[in-house]
Amino acid sequence: MPLQFDEAELLKAYHLDSLEPSSWHTTEVESDDKGTASSTAVADEPDPLGIRSTMATFRSLPKDVKTQTSLSSKAFDAKVFLSTIHPDATFADLSHGINHLKSSIDQRSEALKVLVEENFDRFVAVKATTDGVYREMRDTESGPLQPQADYGVASLNNILANASAKADQVFMPVLENNLKTIKLRSTLGVFERSKFFFNLPGSLSESVEMGRYDVALRDYKKGKYLLDSRPGQLLAVGSAKTPESAGGARNDIQQKRVFAKVWDAVEATMKDMQSRLTAQLREPRRSVDEQEKTIEILLELDPTDDPVSIFLEAQHQHLRSVMRKTFDAGVAHIEASRSGQRPGSSVADRDRAKDLQKSMRLTGLIDASFDRCAGADTWKAIYDLVKTLSETITASLPSFWRVAKSHADGKFTKSKSRPSGSSSATQGAAVSAQNKAWAVEALDAYISLVSHLFSLTDMSILVRQPLPTQVPDWVPEGTTSPTAAHYLRETLTQLVEACNDLASLGVTSASSLRGLLTNAGFSFVQVLCVLWQQDAKLFHMLEDWTLNPDEQATTLHLRELAAFHKGNARQAFHLAGGRSTSTPVSALEASRKNRNGEQPVAPELTARIKGSFLDALYAFLDGLVHLAFSEYSPLEPRTALSVQSVPGHPGSAVDVRDLDTRVLLSVTNLSHLSRVVIPSLVKQFGDAYAVKMDEDLATLTEVSSQLDGILFNDYIKRKSSSISEILSHGILSSGIDWSAIPKPSSVHPFIYQALLSLVQVHAHVRSIAKPLVTRTITTLVDDLATTTLDSFQRIPRFGLGGMLQATLEIEFLHQTLSNFISPKAEALLKQVYETISQKYRRVEVGEKEELNKELERVKQILVASRKSTALEFLCFRRGARKEGDRKEEAG
Repeated sequence: MPLQFDEAELLKAYHLDSLEPSSWHTTEVESDDKGTASSTAVADEPDPLGIRSTMATFRSLPKDVKTQTSLSSKAFDAKVFLSTIHPDATFADLSHGINHLKSSIDQRSEALKVLVEENFDRFVAVKATTDGVYREMRDTESGPLQPQADYGVASLNNILANASAKADQVFMPVLENNLKTIKLRSTLGVFERSKFFFNLPGSLSESVEMGRYDVALRDYKKGKYLLDSRPGQLLAVGSAKTPESAGGARNDIQQKRVFAKVWDAVEATMKDMQSRLTAQLREPRRSVDEQEKTIEILLELDPTDDPVSIFLEAQHQHLRSVMRKTFDAGVAHIEASRSGQRPGSSVADRDRAKDLQKSMRLTGLIDASFDRCAGADTWKAIYDLVKTLSETITASLPSFWRVAKSHADGKFTKSKSRPSGSSSATQGAAVSAQNKAWAVEALDAYISLVSHLFSLTDMSILVRQPLPTQVPDWVPEGTTSPTAAHYLRETLTQLVEACNDLASLGVTSASSLRGLLTNAGFSFVQVLCVLWQQDAKLFHMLEDWTLNPDEQATTLHLRELAAFHKGNARQAFHLAGGRSTSTPVSALEASRKNRNGEQPVAPELTARIKGSFLDALYAFLDGLVHLAFSEYSPLEPRTALSVQSVPGHPGSAVDVRDLDTRVLLSVTNLSHLSRVVIPSLVKQFGDAYAVKMDEDLATLTEVSSQLDGILFNDYIKRKSSSISEILSHGILSSGIDWSAIPKPSSVHPFIYQALLSLVQVHAHVRSIAKPLVTRTITTLVDDLATTTLDSFQRIPRFGLGGMLQATLEIEFLHQTLSNFISPKAEALLKQVYETISQKYRRVEVGEKEELNKELERVKQILVASRKSTALEFLCFRRGARKEGDRKEEAG
């Protein structure tokens, strides 16, 4: 048949209706009845009655009908034949058919007789020959039909025996393999039907190795369900078709043995899974969801030990152990960070001031790093220890407490294994009490370790004691207040977050945690206050005398001062628990919130911070005085030139190595400090801490005024002494005989010298502290007037020339310094005039005209002297003073 064929032709050739028949199909030649095969094989058999030429309907008849209608069949039935082949034949047709059938039979008999008559001799000859051959084969010794030759089949039997032996040799292994194949197919059928069961050990092991314990538990429960309720679906055990023979019984026993072996493997795998899950319960770093899932899986396996108790006990032991190890390691790290410092050694003031300057530059910066500041390594070690301790307990205790609460609520107790009655309630209460005791123990250990680290004491005890003068031992040596405030705030933030998380668990009342935060906050505030005061005493060392371009005659040191106090006050505010309205309030602090939504600072802390704030300001004021009178010693070697340019005057400069320069700048700094900086700082502090600072501000102003007087009077005293020395020496010790000198022709030189000294002072003050020009010159003029009065009071008598000379010089001084004559100086100069007049002899009536003429001449000399010295004393003129006053007011 060609490879390409037509399906229709194929179906027609095999007499099929479909390519996938549901039953076996046979044609007429494939019939089971061999006797009717030849009769039914003819498609168009002739009609024996002769009514029709052929039986055309014979092919389409059913098989059983064909056998009954065929003449050659033993099951031929005439009635069926007539009713099937000739159902519509008439009597005449049947009569004709009988005659035709008889004539057909007669014709066949006649033909047979003719055949026998014509070949009779041949039949006789064949019969004789056949009988002779038979006798020869039977009677002769060599005939094949002898008994000893098995009647001619002995050789055939030998051949067949040899063939049978050869066949056994060749085909017996094939037959045995066929039997094995049949058995294997039978076994494979059993395994195929119980495929899930026999694959269960392997699938469970694979799921356990992959960590898919829920899948393993599901498959195990499915296998156990089939084992308990439907064993017939696994193996042919206990079914209705169980053979009753001995072989069937042995087969059942063997199948049960196989089943028991497979199930033992399943149980071993589940035991291993249970061991792994139990070990996982002791792992501390797994999440609580994973642990709960593990506990639920173990409870499904009906373990002998309570998995919840195993987990809780392991967590408790791990938490206690790891907290102690963490604390010991953290303390060792802290001590290692201190190893660079000798025990009991103190940091030099200059080194501490340099570190303070470095930390001040970081204050207020976003993401400022204090890593290079003194004590930063120790601070970081302290912060890391607190953070690690907090993370340890906040990571483990919530898991412990969640499982403990769920266990107390009955979540991890299976109903079938749950004890009933009062014993159950008693046992559950005991377990819950034990779990709570463990949780409280962990909290107490955390609080105890933190308290030990910072040497915390109850705030109620510390409040009754004054602020210590030294920081505790745990504070790094040589650290400054900005650095300490930065790390203290980070550490306290870590503690607050941890305590909030622990308080939300509800293990016990929040009073212990709130007490920890309160004591820690108070201790941190005290540390900052002590460092604040210590740094304030050294803060004057940061002055590099850099002039402020925005504020006339002041230095940038005042900005640093404001930033220093603002930064420490702000950090202390946060350490004390203060919060603005926009800052979230923790659960532990919510009870302290006032009606306005603000978080006030506790009065005890406010008192500590306020005292430190004021003491630091006083210390800084003292530092200003010390700075003015001390030798110039800059922290940075590069600033040792000690020459600062004057803003707005590129060609001019001030030498801060000069005492007078430092004093003048200190006076202007102090003035600006008392007028602007301190009131602003005090107001901000009072607003932030909700305290009244009016009396404190008044006291600070008074102290500032006193210090201003000390500084300014020191400067005036030194300058006034030199000018007074010139005047007193000129009046009393220059050899002038005031009673006998001639009439004046000019002003004495010592007057010019005194005024030129004032000009020098004026120029110096104007270049350094322009706002102090008027105050300085006015004060010096007052002293000059006092000295003049005292000197002239020592003269016993004035002659006419002496009186005119003294009048000329006093008037010259008066008119030259008229813009700086105060009421006090005016009164003193008036007394000078009166003194000269009193000590001059009375003028007679005839001498008045001469006196008037001399006075007119003195006026001319005065005018001439004024004109000749106008340029030298230009700085004392009114225009110059007004310009300076305007700038002073603008400043």
